[in-house]
Amino acid sequence: MRKEYELQTDVLGTIVEATPVTKKHADLLMTFATRTDYRSLRYVMTRGTYSTSPARIIDTDGREISPDYRTWVEAELEAHGGSAREVWLAHKNAGFLLTENERLLHYFVHDRGGEQDNFIQAAVWEEQEFVEREFFPRTERWGLPDAADLRHGSSSLGAEQFDRRLLGQPRYRLHEVIDMHRFAALGEELFLARHRANGERRLIVTDGETGEQRSLTIRELTPGYDKMQWSGRRFFDDWTDSSPGRTGERICQRWTFNTQDYVDQQGVRELSFVPQWAHTRKVAELKNTRNLDEYSLYGKLTQFDERIGMAFAWYFYGLHGNLVKSGQMERVLEASEAGLIVLPEHDYRVLRGWGDAPYGF
Repeated sequence: MRKEYELQTDVLGTIVEATPVTKKHADLLMTFATRTDYRSLRYVMTRGTYSTSPARIIDTDGREISPDYRTWVEAELEAHGGSAREVWLAHKNAGFLLTENERLLHYFVHDRGGEQDNFIQAAVWEEQEFVEREFFPRTERWGLPDAADLRHGSSSLGAEQFDRRLLGQPRYRLHEVIDMHRFAALGEELFLARHRANGERRLIVTDGETGEQRSLTIRELTPGYDKMQWSGRRFFDDWTDSSPGRTGERICQRWTFNTQDYVDQQGVRELSFVPQWAHTRKVAELKNTRNLDEYSLYGKLTQFDERIGMAFAWYFYGLHGNLVKSGQMERVLEASEAGLIVLPEHDYRVLRGWGDAPYGF
């Protein structure tokens, strides 16, 4: 079932899959411009940190046994009474091969302008099919796969391995198209509803000196409870209010967003995202800064901004937490308030807000 903020359709998926993979995604961008509503779609970044995924079953001559290995496995298990060993005995000498897909995930954005969250984010897989192993081991020497191994495509312990052979050309597959304005609005709405409900929960608090007990709400026990915000909204607002937003930088051209839509065991739904930087230059983590004075630390952060190509970038990378650390952000805030360094007033206010109520991803 498609969610409120999702825009992908079967028609759009078919259009993407029919487009050949070309350098810099030129054909795909042209397809979006001429056949969809996303005429200003532009490429942002690629993530290549994904493991390979099992795909098809073929024979030694390349003839297709099944277009979906999972469907084939389920049918074989059913035919053999659920016994993985019986499936293995039936096919161990057939030499069936398991094809796999090597995957890259490309992010594109259609920026509608205005508020920083007013954009469409499209994610498209680029998959290259290959084969380099048989599906079943031919002997029991290294043990046999169980039903779970078969279902996960990890049945080839001890199976014959050979040099990787590419099958066909790389191809696109639509992953998702998200209206981030809708996503952010819904994420904030769910957060506020949950936050209000949690705030009314009561706890019994015991005075350590007198032993007196009182019933207090979480709201009463938590200073500033009603001012707390969804972290996603804060990320967009901080961008708007600080140097990047004030100088015209668009967040969707600097970051992509790995979104999550989660329902817990109590049926409570939560939306969140993890921002993913889109810089293409190699940027090193800020290390070994403990022995630097505040002025030198801020100099390092300024150099970091120069590498990124944007003022106050270090703050948003600090929220992400991999290249800039929260402790470095705290030192800059303290140094600014001590008059040791000077931040633009709008950047100081954003940093001060973070200091009062830290958040991150």
